[in-house]
Amino acid sequence: MQEEFNRYVISLYQDIPTEVYEGLVSVFCLGAVAFFVFWGFRKGFRYSARLLLIEYEFLLFSSTVIYRMGSETRKYDWHPFWSYRAIEEGRGALIPENIMNVVVFVPIGLLLGIGFSKWSWWKAIGTGCLLSVSIEAMQLMFKRGFCEVDDVIHNTLGCIIGYILVKGSLCMVKGLTKK
Repeated sequence: MQEEFNRYVISLYQDIPTEVYEGLVSVFCLGAVAFFVFWGFRKGFRYSARLLLIEYEFLLFSSTVIYRMGSETRKYDWHPFWSYRAIEEGRGALIPENIMNVVVFVPIGLLLGIGFSKWSWWKAIGTGCLLSVSIEAMQLMFKRGFCEVDDVIHNTLGCIIGYILVKGSLCMVKGLTKK
């Protein structure tokens, strides 16, 4: 199972040029320094999380649409939870893909929770869902990848898990500091 996860992660990011990563790191470092200098620690941290969120979203679009190899036909499946039926029928290779579709959106939820501290959970769900739908729509439109409802469900689940982790951690820290 570990080898399948490694193969899946490598396949996501192997085609992105190194210069993209270097540019994103440079922009983040310069932006974070500027945010901390001009707005102090608290606001600087929040704005840095927002910048990192934008960069992570760009990486997701890069790996799933921009740098992904195209195909001759549009591939899609509009049936929710089709992958679970396929797993029951013996296609166990879909398990790591489903899990990674959740995991890859956890950072989105984490960064939403940090960068937009006043947001409610439903805004995080809406943002995760909208981002996932836009990726799937572009995959369908540009014939890159497999557009499916299951990905939207898994991505949105990952986003809300990340958001809940941040909010739960902040509540625990606030509770411990009040004592």
